[in-house]
Amino acid sequence: MIVFSYYLAINVITFFVWGFDKLRAKLQEWRIPENTLYVLIILGGGVGALLGMTVFRHKTRKLKFKVISVVSVLVYIVIFFYFLR
Repeated sequence: MIVFSYYLAINVITFFVWGFDKLRAKLQEWRIPENTLYVLIILGGGVGALLGMTVFRHKTRKLKFKVISVVSVLVYIVIFFYFLR
């Protein structure tokens, strides 16, 4: 249950960070560093990042974000199934 709560929290946080960064981009103000976005994805926020890309149309042209997000989601699926067996 703790693992599920963590995964849910990191994805919600990542989703809202994506939206916040998009807002900052529109306002031409300081932005969330890309390395921070990558760290959120690697920590398990791949689903939140993919949803953020879709909903906010943010970072959609950067293939690296898409690839890392999808790979992260797949890795976490494998980890979940490993621990569930």
